[in-house]
Amino acid sequence: MISATMKAVVLYGKEDIRLEQVPVPHVGPGEVRVKIGAATTCGTDVKVYRRGYHAKMIQPPVPFGHEFAGVIESVGEGVNQWKQGDRVVAGNSAACGVCFYCQRNRPELCEDLLFLNGAYAEYITVPARIVQKNLWAIPDHVPFEFASLTEPLACAVYGVEETSIKSSDSVVVLGVGPIGLFFVQLLDQLGSDVIAVGRGKDRLQVAKELGAKRTISTLDNP
Repeated sequence: MISATMKAVVLYGKEDIRLEQVPVPHVGPGEVRVKIGAATTCGTDVKVYRRGYHAKMIQPPVPFGHEFAGVIESVGEGVNQWKQGDRVVAGNSAACGVCFYCQRNRPELCEDLLFLNGAYAEYITVPARIVQKNLWAIPDHVPFEFASLTEPLACAVYGVEETSIKSSDSVVVLGVGPIGLFFVQLLDQLGSDVIAVGRGKDRLQVAKELGAKRTISTLDNP
């Protein structure tokens, strides 16, 4: 048996987050509870922290964080495809599948998108819809901290696929934040000639290490 309470970071407002003892989340039908192995911070989390809210994704007070990976600690009634001990990573959202946009294969515009927050905690319960549509097994050799980056990496993979870039192309990546660096690495693996453009000297160096053939600092070009 796990404790009835756990440590979790709760967002209360603009630049107001607090580490608190909160109840361990219940596991309902179709849900799984995950013991967090690693939780990362993306740009959206930083923006939410600075603004104190996100119009669609999160309204305080609420458990904070949405990128995580871990081990299933408990499964709810009706869950047959997962079991206790499975290593998993979950997306932080899932489309409804029935609205106007979902029916036209545009789930990114879903009118009833379900979000999941609360990754900065010891445990998190994944809702049934996300269990069904956006929960994935992690190979044993992949560390949790790597697996927790699945969502932003998937965004970059999708972007490369949608642009139909070929190995013979020269590609300019504007911005060398996490997503930009994912693009640099993916395009290099594809065989493209990558030029990375950004402001941070350290990040431009990382871009070069990840495969950029050339880097351009915007700070040197007023």
